[in-house]
Amino acid sequence: MRQYNIPKNRFRNFYHFFELTSTMDECVNFIEKGIGSGIVLADSQTAGYGRGQKSWSSADNGNVYLSFFEKIDPNAEITLIPQRCAVASLLAVKPFVGEASVRIKWPNDILIDSKKVSGVIAKQIIFGKRRFYICGIGINVFPPENGGGKFVWEPASISDHNKNIDTGDVVSKLVASIDSAFSLPVGEILKIYGENVGWMVGRRLLYTQNYEENSEGEILGFSNDFSALKIGNGPETREISSLSILSIS
Repeated sequence: MRQYNIPKNRFRNFYHFFELTSTMDECVNFIEKGIGSGIVLADSQTAGYGRGQKSWSSADNGNVYLSFFEKIDPNAEITLIPQRCAVASLLAVKPFVGEASVRIKWPNDILIDSKKVSGVIAKQIIFGKRRFYICGIGINVFPPENGGGKFVWEPASISDHNKNIDTGDVVSKLVASIDSAFSLPVGEILKIYGENVGWMVGRRLLYTQNYEENSEGEILGFSNDFSALKIGNGPETREISSLSILSIS
C-alpha cells in the first residue's frame, strides 16, 4: 500500500485504505462512530461517485480519491464550502502542470486546457444534534480508466503535463491546499474563485437539469456568492443553482 507524507492540518485524523466502496461513505461511518473530523484516502474505490451520483472512475492507478469531514461549529460556521473545495483542488493541481491553463468550471470541476482533471462533491449531513460537512475530491494524476463507458467531459491528467509526477506529492499538496482554503476569509475565497471561473461569462452552454432534456443559453454571470449561474436565452434570463453542464463553446 502506498505511503503518504501528510502535512499538519485542521482535520487532525488521517485514514488511508487500499480499497473502499466510497471515501464519502467512509466519512459517514467515522461520523457515526463519534469522530469529529478527518481525512479519508483510498487507493481505489468500488463505488466512487460525484455530483448527481455520477460514477467516478476509481481504479488503483495512482489517482487521488480523497474525502474529508468536519463538525460545523454553529458559532463560527464555515460558508462557501463548494467554492472552497474548488479553490483547494485548483491550488493543488496548478503547481504541477507548468504553463497549462488551469481553470474552474462552475460549480467546482477543475479543467486543464478545457479537459476535466478534477471533480468535487460537497454535502452536509445531520447526525443527532450535530451537523457536518463532507467533501470529496478526485484528481486524475494519471489517465483514468472509463471501463468502456463514456466521459461527459474529456479527461485530463497531471501526467499529461508532468511525466515525473508522483501521487504522494499531489496528495500532500491537496491536503495543504484544503487546509488553506478552509481557513481563508470569505472575501479571499470569492476573489480566487471569481478570477478562475470568470472565463465562462459570455460563452454558450448546453446543460440539463433532469438528465432527460437539454437546454441551451449564454452565461451572463453569477450570483454574488457564485452559488448560481445567470443564463440568458433570447429575452429570458434565468438564475439556476443546480444543473449539469454538458458543453461550453
